[in-house]
Amino acid sequence: MRGLHADQPLRVAAIGGGTGLAALLRAIKCEAGRSRDPWKLTGIVTVSDNGGSSGRLRAELGGIPPGDLRNCLSALTQEQSVLSDLLDYRFKGEGNLAGHSLGNLMLLAMADITGDWVRAIRQLAGVLVTVGRLYPSTVMPVTLCAEDFQGRRYIGETSVNVCKPPLARLWLEPFDVEPLPEALLAIMQADLILLAPGSLYTSTAANLLIPELSRAILRTETPVIYVANLMTEPGESAGLDLEAHVATLQAFGGFPIHAVLANSAPLSEPILRRYHEEGGFPLLATRASLCGVPVFSQPLLDPDAQLARHHPSLLNQALREVIESL
Repeated sequence: MRGLHADQPLRVAAIGGGTGLAALLRAIKCEAGRSRDPWKLTGIVTVSDNGGSSGRLRAELGGIPPGDLRNCLSALTQEQSVLSDLLDYRFKGEGNLAGHSLGNLMLLAMADITGDWVRAIRQLAGVLVTVGRLYPSTVMPVTLCAEDFQGRRYIGETSVNVCKPPLARLWLEPFDVEPLPEALLAIMQADLILLAPGSLYTSTAANLLIPELSRAILRTETPVIYVANLMTEPGESAGLDLEAHVATLQAFGGFPIHAVLANSAPLSEPILRRYHEEGGFPLLATRASLCGVPVFSQPLLDPDAQLARHHPSLLNQALREVIESL
């Protein structure tokens, strides 16, 4: 793979949304922050969210939702500080501000001041001292839509999140949504593309529905690694095994995946029981190859977390091993 030489740092584009991309960026930001041969890291974030604080701000003020961008910006900070704590602060109480994240408001304010989302993120990233770059996949307001095999339609990300999988169709409205040029360029220049864990349809697959972006991934023939979820999610991925996740991403993305990184560590009985009660189950690799894609199975679970979470160091090391094998 190009970019692994000392004189040519690896250019990595990580694609996703929500907590999954943030977890991936948190695991590999040390590679972008080191003094010698740092990776050139770019996060490309989905902007179809229409729930929570982001959904309310989107409905009231228009534009793209800031929540996933804020999450990933926080993940890229070099060190935890008062400023990064402020970014994640969420207002309490029952007033108009209740439930809103201060970071969401800061991003929207900066975008309004600069008149440009790229400049807004760059300026806030400079204040926070982050590593890598962060872009929304598009700055056009989009709506995620889906249809299952019974003909039921789901309009909006929150609706798709509780769909009945598998889905027959998944699309964005408007259909002709254009990617952010900076995000498209990062894809075209990447030596490696990472598909982040997260909600299958509403986070990981959503960005791949932008036609020009997915075509760019196909044309570049850049190696694509899918970092698989630890668990299935009640609703949109209920009953779908790891093979179905891989098949879904290849079908809706329209490009091949070259490797899958999956967790092999078992969950503790109390955590497993808690997920079972909510309808979630471990997403494990049953074979060394799924849909013709090699699967690398490594212990990725954070043993100290109260929920199923990727351990940053374990995920980082496992990714490096997969990259070397490619």
